[in-house]
Amino acid sequence: MAPARSKENLDENSDPEHPKILNFDDVTEASARISKMIERTPCIPSHYQKEFVMHLTYKMETMHKSGSFKERGAANVFQLLPENQKKIGIAVASTGNFATSMCMHAAKAKVPVTVVMPVNVPVARIMSVHDLGGKVLLQGNNLLEAQKFARFIAQERGLEFINSRDHPAVLAGYGSLAVEIIEDVPLVDAILVPLGSGGLAAAVATAAKHLKPDCLVYGISPEAMPVFFKALEGDNPSLVIEPTPTSADAIAVTAVGVNSYQTAKPLMDKLLMVKEEWITKAMTHLLEQEKMVVEGSGACPLAAIIGNLVPELKTKHVVCVLSGGNVDPIQLSRGLQRGLAAFGRLIRFSVDIGLGLNSSTQLLRLLAGGGYNVVSLARDLHRVHAAEDVFKVQVKLACETKSLEHALELKRLLDRAYPDLVTFDTAPFNDRTTCPCFIKRKKSSV
Repeated sequence: MAPARSKENLDENSDPEHPKILNFDDVTEASARISKMIERTPCIPSHYQKEFVMHLTYKMETMHKSGSFKERGAANVFQLLPENQKKIGIAVASTGNFATSMCMHAAKAKVPVTVVMPVNVPVARIMSVHDLGGKVLLQGNNLLEAQKFARFIAQERGLEFINSRDHPAVLAGYGSLAVEIIEDVPLVDAILVPLGSGGLAAAVATAAKHLKPDCLVYGISPEAMPVFFKALEGDNPSLVIEPTPTSADAIAVTAVGVNSYQTAKPLMDKLLMVKEEWITKAMTHLLEQEKMVVEGSGACPLAAIIGNLVPELKTKHVVCVLSGGNVDPIQLSRGLQRGLAAFGRLIRFSVDIGLGLNSSTQLLRLLAGGGYNVVSLARDLHRVHAAEDVFKVQVKLACETKSLEHALELKRLLDRAYPDLVTFDTAPFNDRTTCPCFIKRKKSSV
């Protein structure tokens, strides 16, 4: 006989032994229910359809007041919440987006909300929830641990616990965005959706497959946190994986949703994993070329296209769900720098030069002559050199380039001027086995 489950670990609305499968009626009812509470988000064609060789459209969930699709689920929850429970309050666990959405709607209805967030959540997200009137408690190292504590708080205080990633009412609300996609882009051949615990993917697949059965639905996960893949491999929705840092932190969850998993499993056409490099490239492209601020999780669908994972969708009508735009300035800056580096447009390196002023001038003139913009420069005067190098200093630089080819020319230029004295921090230039510069040299010597 299996051991009895403890009360604090039991979520009746997300029970592995009794999963609740989302159906299309749930979605249509939720869509009608929340239609006056949230604004319909547009589907905007990409400016780069020719370059991507597809009819690419973005579903702009970033344009919700909360900045995320989570607002759809929150709105549906409040519409279904009994009046007596509204007076007592609710408890949620969140890394940011769902908490923001819940607090926005709670403030309108004057419902008290207790939000449990992992201790490593960015300060900006904590302050955002606090400013909206939510009571924030920091507990746990990840969302799963925060959820356990939120359930405990709910049981102790009589609050209604809402699982942000698996509650049936939440999932039904999420499905409304797929209804809008089918209505606004009737020729859609495929919808690409960020995939973490599976809630959004399950909801989109439920609605899309009912309204347009031949429409493909792909779930896109960060390679660093492929929890849905791992659960699917062993058909184990109770699997918990170790957390790993990723730019797509909003879907960097350690476990799938029980209802989400069982709903999505038979409906999803393909699951794909994207590299960090592709995610930051997608964030950079969306900001620089499409003029859209999108968080790492929301950029995952475009990352799959940039990573050339979906060649079968060339010339097709494709919708990427940009699920959210809530990225704090520091994270955005880091993501963009990594994206520029991945495009070969921001190169970091160090070079040993002489201590004299002429040596520094010579280096800067070399860079300026090649059209490279120095964005940072630091001299490491404390570096310990060998006896014969006591009159040298290491200079660390970051340079902007115009393109990958321009970056390759920078490497060749520096290697000629400072043989064996340059160290690159930026991939692939720091790896002699993969750097295109070395490969090109080898070919030219034949």
